[in-house]
Amino acid sequence: MNNKMYLFNPFNIKNINEYELKNLYDEVFKELLDQCNTMYEYSHNIEVYANLNYIIGEIMARLKEDVITLKTKIEINKAIKTTEERINWNTEVDGKAPALDYFKALATRMCQDDINLLAKKEGNLERFKNTYKTIEEKINALKKRQESIKYEIGIE
Repeated sequence: MNNKMYLFNPFNIKNINEYELKNLYDEVFKELLDQCNTMYEYSHNIEVYANLNYIIGEIMARLKEDVITLKTKIEINKAIKTTEERINWNTEVDGKAPALDYFKALATRMCQDDINLLAKKEGNLERFKNTYKTIEEKINALKKRQESIKYEIGIE
């Protein structure tokens, strides 16, 4: 692999579309070695996992941005819808306007599609966070194996 972390420049990787990012992940993943028997092979896999985590980190950043944007959109739309519904309430036909919570509930219902989309994006973000954490744990396990190999063969 020869330390390809430099390829993942944060100023450039943000311009890669999701399809290219997935292909990059697949390409890097293929470099993992199935059976490690030497210190070099363990180091190689640690490097591959680090590069995979870099790509996952980019995906997480994108999902986080989407979540923040969508939350903001929902809040704005709910405020607009609440205000519109209160203004449109016809007091002559419908009588006295109900409490503000009634209009907030209507606005929430009107934003239901965006709320469902937000839930999906937050779920995806959580899955990538779990994957990132798992890869970090895998890297630590590989480093411990390297240490045990050093101990077994007496390398200082």
